[in-house]
Amino acid sequence: MSLTINSFGNNSIFSLFGGGDNTTNNTFGLGNSLGDLALIKSGAYGKLTKAYYTKLEADGTRVTDKFSKSPENTASLNSVRNDTSGVVKATDELLSKDKNSIWNQIEVEDEDGNKTMDYDKDKIYDSISKFTKAYNDLVDSGQEANHTGVLTQIAAMVTTSSNAARTLGKAGITIDKDNHLNVDEDFLKNKANMTYVKDLFNGTGSYAYQIATKSSMANSYASSQLADITGRKAYTNTGSFEVPTSDMMNMFNKTT
Repeated sequence: MSLTINSFGNNSIFSLFGGGDNTTNNTFGLGNSLGDLALIKSGAYGKLTKAYYTKLEADGTRVTDKFSKSPENTASLNSVRNDTSGVVKATDELLSKDKNSIWNQIEVEDEDGNKTMDYDKDKIYDSISKFTKAYNDLVDSGQEANHTGVLTQIAAMVTTSSNAARTLGKAGITIDKDNHLNVDEDFLKNKANMTYVKDLFNGTGSYAYQIATKSSMANSYASSQLADITGRKAYTNTGSFEVPTSDMMNMFNKTT
């Protein structure tokens, strides 16, 4: 599975800034996230607010979006793009349903020689560990990005995890003060209900799917901004063209 953002319309912008239906619990919207303690503690909201208001004139009118072409800013966006790719790659493994899926049960033998079908818990733990590492790297790099779109998606990602904290805890996953995910190996392998863990990380609408979607959008924003800085068009790893954020906003303004 590969997530790419190829087109946007009024509904996409509406969902991004707080709209959407109840089936996703509004976890994709920033508007319903502003009161979330984890969002404030992460620093993402403060950065997002600052990034937004730097684009306003004294009278409140919006100025043309121009971002620094400094090496630091370019490096930051490159880090975001690399880390979002890491998240999507990790979630591809978790979301897979093919014959090589980590969720396919295998024959296991206990101490008494009894054979049963069960999940490969070592493989599942390894995959979830890779996912949490990629997620943590993106949380760190994303909050350093000087781009409203990137910050919005990182903030939404942190909020999604915060809202799912109790659910994640049942899989042995906790969230620390830096908004990093941590996996308790013993709990996941020996105490967690693997069917429950599978539902959490496998399938459309699952926690992993939501994180991958936000990561893919952050990748699109970072890639588009880098294209503006370097003057080169941005393409995804599947060859599809990514719409620059400025063009997306212009299309939205023309249709509303």
